[in-house]
Amino acid sequence: MIRTWTEHPARTGIRRDVSLDFACPESDGQASEDDGAARLSTAAAVWHYPAQVSAPADSARPARRLLLIHGFRGDHHGMALIVDALPEFEIFVPDLPGFGATPPLRRGAGGLAEHTLGAYAACVEALAQALDLGPTDVLVGHSFGSIIVAAHAAQTHPAGHAAQTNPAAHAAQNLPADPAPGSSQSRRWAGLVLFAPISNDIFTGTLLPGAAAVDLYYRASGRLPARWAQVLLRSPAAQAVTNASMILARAPEQVAYIKDQHRRYFSGYSDPNTLLQAYRASSRHTVTEFAPSLDLPVLLVPGAQDQLSTPAGQRRLRRMLPQASSEVLRGTGHLLHYEKPAQAGRALRRFVAALD
Repeated sequence: MIRTWTEHPARTGIRRDVSLDFACPESDGQASEDDGAARLSTAAAVWHYPAQVSAPADSARPARRLLLIHGFRGDHHGMALIVDALPEFEIFVPDLPGFGATPPLRRGAGGLAEHTLGAYAACVEALAQALDLGPTDVLVGHSFGSIIVAAHAAQTHPAGHAAQTNPAAHAAQNLPADPAPGSSQSRRWAGLVLFAPISNDIFTGTLLPGAAAVDLYYRASGRLPARWAQVLLRSPAAQAVTNASMILARAPEQVAYIKDQHRRYFSGYSDPNTLLQAYRASSRHTVTEFAPSLDLPVLLVPGAQDQLSTPAGQRRLRRMLPQASSEVLRGTGHLLHYEKPAQAGRALRRFVAALD
C-alpha cells in the first residue's frame, strides 16, 4: 500500500548484525595497536534496504548508496519514512550504540565506554568500512545524526581535517586523531545530507528556556537511582510534552502515527547512563563546529519552523559551508522525517542527481 506521506509503498529492511571494533577516539595515540583499552567495540544492528527500482542498463551514473544516521532517543525506525520515499536507492540504517538493537560501546575487554560525539563519529567510520561504502556513496544524518555525520566527515574527508584549523577545539570534542591522507581511514563521500541540522547553541537566545527545562530533566534523571531514573526518563508525561512541543502536523492519522512512534521507540535506549551520555553529546555540539572543514557537497534540509534551530542560525550555517545548498521545507519543524518525508526525499534525490 502506498503511504500518503511518502508517495511510495513501505519497504522492509533486512537486519544485519555487524561486528565493529575501532580505535578509541580518546586515545592519546601512545597506546599500542594491541592494547584493548585503546579500542571500542559493539555489534551494530543495521537494516539493509536493497534498491527497488533498477537503474537504466545504459546509465553511466554510479549506483549511489545511502547510509542514514538517526537522531537522539531514536533508532532506525525514525528513518523508515525517508527510506520509503527513496525506493531507487540501496540504503543502510543502523541503530546507534546504546539505542534500539545495538548494545552500548565497550572498551576493549572491559566495561562500557563513554558515548561521546567522537565515539559516535568513529563508529560511523567503522560502519562505512564494514559495509564497504566508498566515494560514490552519500552520508545522511537527522538531528543529532546531523552532528555525528558532520563530525565524521570533517575528520575523515581528506581535505577537511578539523585539527588542521583548530587543534584545541578538535581535542576538546574527543574526535579521533587525524588519519594520514590516503590511508584506509581517509574517506571521501560523494556528498553529505543534513536533515533538520543542528545549527544553534540551544543554550542561547530564544532557544534557552526550552533547552534549560530539558537539561534540568536529564540532570535530575542523572541524580536518581537507576530504578527511579527509568521512571522519569520513560514517563508518559515526558512523551506528551515532546509531542505537544514538536508535532506540527495537523492530519489526525499523521499525528497518531508520530505519537505511536514516540510511544514505541522513544524509550528504546539500553540504560539511563548511556542515554545521559548521548544527551550531553547531542546538546553540547552543533554542525557549525565542523562546517569550515566540510569540503564536500552538502545539502541542508531544515524545517521552516524547526524548534531546535533558528532561521538565522540556519542561514549562518549555510554561509559557513564551502559547497552547500539548502532546501527549506515549509509547514514542518524538527520532525520533518515524520511530517514531510516525501518532500525530504525529493530534496535528497535532486541533490544526488546534481552530483552526477
